Amino acid sequence: MGWGTYGGDPGTFEVDPAVYAEFVRGLVDWHCRTGHSVILALSEGFVATAVALARRAGIEVETPEPGSGHVRGGVRRDVQVPGNPLTASAAVVAALDTRAREMDRWMAR
Repeated sequence: MGWGTYGGDPGTFEVDPAVYAEFVRGLVDWHCRTGHSVILALSEGFVATAVALARRAGIEVETPEPGSGHVRGGVRRDVQVPGNPLTASAAVVAALDTRAREMDRWMAR
């Protein structure tokens, strides 16, 4: 959808819930499994907002089990990330859920 092609509120766009669900689940999986503190810090607000919007749309967003080691989407190749990038820490998962709930409270209905 290009600019100027939507006749309603310019800040409101229609999104396919199935496509958005897949995007958000992949985003959460990526966010919770990175071991890079800078990436976590930079992406937390964006990921939390995406989760809050998904929840509002009735999309269930599961967070990965801490320490599960499950890799979705194939082999990870970023060798610059210290530690084990395949394992979600409980702190990262909890922080994302808390931030998503805060974002939901702050956003207009």
